[in-house]
Amino acid sequence: MPYSDKLTRDNACVVLVDFLDGFFPGIKTIDHDLLRRNAEAFTRLSALFQLPTIMLGEEGGFRGKFFAGVVAQSGHAVRVERHTPSAWDEPAFRTTLAGFGRRKVILGGISLDICTLQLTLDLIGAGYEPYVVVDVSGSDTVLNEHAAMLRMTQAGAVMVNWASIASEIMKDWQTPEGPEVGRLYAEFSYWGNRI
Repeated sequence: MPYSDKLTRDNACVVLVDFLDGFFPGIKTIDHDLLRRNAEAFTRLSALFQLPTIMLGEEGGFRGKFFAGVVAQSGHAVRVERHTPSAWDEPAFRTTLAGFGRRKVILGGISLDICTLQLTLDLIGAGYEPYVVVDVSGSDTVLNEHAAMLRMTQAGAVMVNWASIASEIMKDWQTPEGPEVGRLYAEFSYWGNRI
């Protein structure tokens, strides 16, 4: 996979992985409120650029509820439930993703070293090009988080963050989306100095 390839609104799709509050007890490497805000910003930019999107997860039991901010911004997403660590093992996921017709998959999910990692490895094995959004994720220890990023990078995935994706796809502040990207930065990032 060429690491220098740029993401565009025409070549990429998005996968939102398990943004459920029941997983928070295992997340120790990022502030939970920051993770919620980053996940909402990531979901907002997928809607802003009209990127085909899959929202993974199943509410209930230990999984809890989806983040309210993600739900509020995910009306454009196809929801897929699964019962496997890697969504790749769910036929409905594979079918939906194939239907998008895009090889570049921007994905991020609450557990970087479990479900996000497993899906990333399977996507690479199937010929997709994953871009993993690291600031919408966490782990139980920094060591495990770093090991997951190293393994995904070694396998061929690209590590990114939501703000860099927004600028990369926007390309020009004079586009119709430029002011909205600015508002995203102002409201959801340190660039706006509001968090």
